[in-house]
Amino acid sequence: MISDIKKLLGEKSKKLIKPIALLMTDTLFNMFSYSMLYFVLLDLIQYELSFSKIKNYTIAMIVAFIARAIVNSIGYTGIQANGARAIGNMRISLGDHIRNINLGFFNKNSIGSLSNIMTSDLQNFETVLTHSTSDLIKTVLLSTYLLIITFFINFQLAIIQLLAVVIAMPIIFIGGRRATTIGKKKKEVMNEVISRMVEYLSGIQVFKAYNLVGEKFERLEKSFKDFKRESIRIEVAIVPFVLIFQVIVDLSFPILLLIATIKFGNGIIDKKEFLTFIIINIALTNVLRAFGAQYGVIRYFKLSSEKLLETYSQPEMSYKYEEINFENYNIEFNNVSFEYEKGRNIIKNVSFEAKEGTMTALVGPSGSGKSTIISLAARFWDVNKGAIKIGGKDIKNINPDSLLKNISMVFQDVYLLNDTIYNNIKLGNQNATKEQIIEVAKIANCHEFTQKLENKYDTIVGEGGSTLSGGEKQRISIARAILKDTPIILLDEATASLDADNEVEIRRAIKTLTLNKTILVIAHRLNTIKDANQIIVLNDGEIEEKGTHNQLIKNEKRYYNMYSKMEKSKNWVI
Repeated sequence: MISDIKKLLGEKSKKLIKPIALLMTDTLFNMFSYSMLYFVLLDLIQYELSFSKIKNYTIAMIVAFIARAIVNSIGYTGIQANGARAIGNMRISLGDHIRNINLGFFNKNSIGSLSNIMTSDLQNFETVLTHSTSDLIKTVLLSTYLLIITFFINFQLAIIQLLAVVIAMPIIFIGGRRATTIGKKKKEVMNEVISRMVEYLSGIQVFKAYNLVGEKFERLEKSFKDFKRESIRIEVAIVPFVLIFQVIVDLSFPILLLIATIKFGNGIIDKKEFLTFIIINIALTNVLRAFGAQYGVIRYFKLSSEKLLETYSQPEMSYKYEEINFENYNIEFNNVSFEYEKGRNIIKNVSFEAKEGTMTALVGPSGSGKSTIISLAARFWDVNKGAIKIGGKDIKNINPDSLLKNISMVFQDVYLLNDTIYNNIKLGNQNATKEQIIEVAKIANCHEFTQKLENKYDTIVGEGGSTLSGGEKQRISIARAILKDTPIILLDEATASLDADNEVEIRRAIKTLTLNKTILVIAHRLNTIKDANQIIVLNDGEIEEKGTHNQLIKNEKRYYNMYSKMEKSKNWVI
C-alpha cells in the first residue's frame, strides 16, 4: 500500500511523513500507561507504594496525556488536511487524465465502473491516507517493538510468544487474500448496480409505459440482490480468519501467564521479569487484535488504489504541438482505416478532402461509418492507418484541446447541464458577455421561447435538459455553437427527429451557424444536402461514390436509389 501511495501522490506523499511520524509517536505515549502500571504493581509487591509515589505517577500520566493530545491533534490535523488536499488534487488530475484518454476507454468501462473510480475508489483511497495506513503502521511497529522487548525479558517466553504470532499471521494473510478475491467481485457488482440505477432513472418514462417499475424491473432488482449477497459474503468470508487469528492471540496470553507463573514459582524469573513480561504481553495482545481487524480492511481498500493506478496507466492521446495556427481549414482524409476492436475495420481506406468554406455531406445506411468519420475528424479516436489533416497538418500531432478550439459540434442527441439556459449557452465561450449570449440566442431562435419562461435565461433546464422540448434543446445547442464561432462545423443533421415547425426554425439557425465554415454533415434527409459542395456515399466503411447531388443522380447508383425511395415516400399516407 505504501508503494501505491507513492505512485499515486508522487512527491506530495512526502507531506504525509510528518503527520504519520507524529501519530506513530503517540504509540510511545500509549506505552507510558503500561509503564506506570508496571511501577505501581512493582511497588505494591515490594510494599513500597505510597501516596507520594502515586501522586508522582499521576502527574507523569497527566503530562503524558497532554503530550499525547498535542501530538495527536497535530498529527491527525496534518494527515486529514494533507490527505483531503491530496485527494482534491487527484480528483482534478484524474478527471483531466480521463478526459485525454482515447474514447475506447469509455467503451470498455461501464458508467458504473467510471462512477466508482471517481467516487468510491477515491473515497476509499482517502480513508487509506487519513486513517488506515497510519493505524496499520502504528500497530506493526508497536507489535515489533513489544516483541523485541520480550526477548530482553526472557528468551524462552519470547520464543513461545513469537511462535503464537507466527502461527496466527498466515491465517490473517489468507483472510486478506480472501477479502481481495471477494472484494473484486463486490466491486463488479457495485458497478452493475450503479449502471442499472442510471439506466432505470434515464429510461423511467419507457419503463413506466411498459409497467416495468419497482420490482418488475428485474435488471435493477437483480443487481440489488447481487450487491446484497456480495456485501454479506465479504463480511462473512473474512470474519472466520479474523476470529481464528484473535483466538490464537488471546489464548497465547493465559498460556504464557501459566508458564511465567511456573517459572516465577521455580525461581527462574524474578518479580520484575514476571510483571514486565505480563504487562508487555497484555499490550501486545491488544495491539495484535487491532492489527487483525485493520489488515482485512486495508487489503480491500488496496483494490481501490490498484484501480486508480490502472486508470492512470491508460495512455493519454499523444501530440507534438500544444498550440497551432492553421493556414487554412481544409479537412483531408488520406487512406484512413479505423477499427474499434482488433480485426473489425469500421473505416476502410477512406480518402476525401473537404475544402475550406464548403459543405461535405456524409450519407449511407446505418453502420456505414458516418458517425465514426465525424468522431475521427474531432480526434475522439486516433486512426489505425492513414492520416487526417487540417490545413495540411496531421491532427495526431495536435493537442486535442487545441484542435477542438477550432471545431463546433451539433448532434441530434443534445445534452444540457442541470443549470440555467444562460450558462448552457455560455459553454460555447466562457468569456462571452450577456449581450453576446442574448444575440446568439436570437440568431438560434431560442430567445423567444426563453422570454416566455418565468425565470427567462435563469431558468434551470434540469439534468440533460429534461424540462425542455427536443426543439428547444436543439436551439440552445446551436446557440452555444454559434457563440463558440469556430471555422469547422461537425453536424449530425439536427432536424431528423423534429416536427415541421421546429425543423424550419432550426434550419434557419443552422444556416447562420454554418455560413462560410468548413462543414462535415451527416445527412439523414437527402433533400437537406442537395446544395452540398460534395456528397460522400458510404457503405460498410468504404466510399462507394462521391460528387454533387446532380452528379450522383446521373450515376444512378446507391445515392440515386436512396433519393428515389425518399421521393416516393413523400406520397405515403397513413
